[in-house]
Amino acid sequence: MRFKLHFTLENPEISIQYRKSIISFFKYALSNYNEEYYKKYYNAKDNTIKSYTFSTYFKNPKIEKDKIIIEDKKFELNISVADCETSIILYNAFNKQKFKKIHLNNNSCTLQNITMIMEKEIKSDRITIKFQSPLCVRSRIDQKDYYYSFENKEFEEILKINIKEQLKITNMPKEIVDSFKITPIKAKKVLVKFYEKCLECSTGVFEISGDKQLLEYTYKSRTRQPT
Repeated sequence: MRFKLHFTLENPEISIQYRKSIISFFKYALSNYNEEYYKKYYNAKDNTIKSYTFSTYFKNPKIEKDKIIIEDKKFELNISVADCETSIILYNAFNKQKFKKIHLNNNSCTLQNITMIMEKEIKSDRITIKFQSPLCVRSRIDQKDYYYSFENKEFEEILKINIKEQLKITNMPKEIVDSFKITPIKAKKVLVKFYEKCLECSTGVFEISGDKQLLEYTYKSRTRQPT
């Protein structure tokens, strides 16, 4: 399931690290809706695997060193969820926050509306996709995180390991990932600042191939759009 949250800002400036505020909004909305659901998705003891992701859209943003200027004081939050139960939980949690002021560091925003987005049916074992938010591929070695863009020769292999980890919350066998392939078409490496770190990520257009069931799952659990 996919839906879009429409926000208005109190003033046109937000921090370049706005993603931290978005995650805080997720946590607050879930805890305010149902404390058990909050604990389910944000367990302090474990790095809980989640079946959803988000991307943010700003119209004609002006990016400065530590802030983003959004002249129309509006932004959209695109939510993509792989399973029905989580979709309903998140939708209800967000819907409860409509028309309430939400703090974003030195700014605030208000959720004005939520709209549903039609999902495309995956009919082939090979599709072309465009990422709406940077693809972050991570490995953890000796308690240290490493990030890979498509320019790194280990990119595809580490991504497949990430996908296998994600499949632990599904009934799909991890072997289904072995035939997965990702090929850059019109891609670029980007650096995303997050919690004082600059993460090497990928964005743009890619071709992915593999089992149709796996492509369907990755499409629903990632904010990207088949073209």
